[in-house]
Amino acid sequence: MKQLLVLAAAALLATGCALSPQQIEVAPKPEVEAANLGHNRSVEVIAVDSRGQKAFGSRGGVYKDTALVQPSNDVRSALADSVRKGLQSLGFNAFNPGQDATTLEVRLEKLDYIPEEGSVVNRVNLDLTLLAEARRGDTTHTGTYNSSVEHKLPFTPSAARNQEMVNQILSRSIERLLNDREMIRFLAGDDAP
Repeated sequence: MKQLLVLAAAALLATGCALSPQQIEVAPKPEVEAANLGHNRSVEVIAVDSRGQKAFGSRGGVYKDTALVQPSNDVRSALADSVRKGLQSLGFNAFNPGQDATTLEVRLEKLDYIPEEGSVVNRVNLDLTLLAEARRGDTTHTGTYNSSVEHKLPFTPSAARNQEMVNQILSRSIERLLNDREMIRFLAGDDAP
């Protein structure tokens, strides 16, 4: 009986080091203070996911090559919807832009989920790069928004916790874009912000 308990405990420890893949919903919700900075100017938002792979990264552990953190929905659509809602709050017409609309291309260049080394993961780093390029005629205005955050956790993060962390860093970067005064002035019609 004692041997059986020891074997059962050993089996539990061995499986505790293997982490399963996770699907998380990308749904950033940047906090934007409502204002009429856009004066109903049209902005056509185009979102691009320029990352080289679908997964954000691996959860680590013994089988790190398969224990991936991946989006369960379309990242581009979630990004575009979030930016449009933010611009709408700032007084732009981002949902029904006219033919004279300024184009705002928002590119997710990097969103890396990096766990600490080892079979037990209590620390995760997230690195993100968001690029924005606004175009009106021959004039272009660009912005780069980098974010990096380290999370120290008492336990290996669940899918819900990973979803929260990914959406937090995305929301923060979109907030930086929407709070970029020069970008907002350009979108509002000032060609030399």
